[in-house]
Amino acid sequence: MREDQGTPHPTLALNTKVEEDFIAPLTALRGSLEILRDFPELAPDERLRFLDTALRGCTRLEQAVKELGEAVYAAGHKAHTATEEDVAPEAYKSYAERIKVLTDSDMIEIDFSDFVFSSSRIVNQFYDVLDELVEASGRKWYFIVNYRNCRVWPEAWVAFAHRGKKVNVTRSLGTVRYSEPDPSDDGSGASAQPDSFDPDMFTSRELALARLQEIKQSGSA
Repeated sequence: MREDQGTPHPTLALNTKVEEDFIAPLTALRGSLEILRDFPELAPDERLRFLDTALRGCTRLEQAVKELGEAVYAAGHKAHTATEEDVAPEAYKSYAERIKVLTDSDMIEIDFSDFVFSSSRIVNQFYDVLDELVEASGRKWYFIVNYRNCRVWPEAWVAFAHRGKKVNVTRSLGTVRYSEPDPSDDGSGASAQPDSFDPDMFTSRELALARLQEIKQSGSA
């Protein structure tokens, strides 16, 4: 018998976790939805049972995604703080210049235009700067975000979604987004905006500001 037989192989442990956290609830969710689709004659109590199974699967997936996002952030933040060259002053300055604190209007304006989030490390660096500025103020803000020609690479999506949601939950009184047409777009589609299909993405700063004003008024009503 090998002396290390009792120690799980790292790959096996990872595969087991993926199976438990993602594949198992996804399989249960898919199975329940297929039954509901294929058997419309199910009795109400049976239909409710499969709906409950599907909802439990959704809850497990939501928790797994949340834990994955936190793990990615922790790993990226550790790498970010481990080496000084990763936090160059010019990089900090370039991120800070994209964040404008407009005290008179209780608003923070974030400029993601023409920016590429190519890794979780860059996502965490940018949001660390934002968190520092917001925490220093000791208050919550309304946010307006310019997404024109912003690109988020697949390997950065989990960290980007996690950090953005964290700001919205803990620091935001209301957030609006906009993506103005790229002036270099000749209509061929080469410069098409990635979020142009998103109904919550306004097509101009003016429209986004108008929506933000509505949010302010509804909050003070």
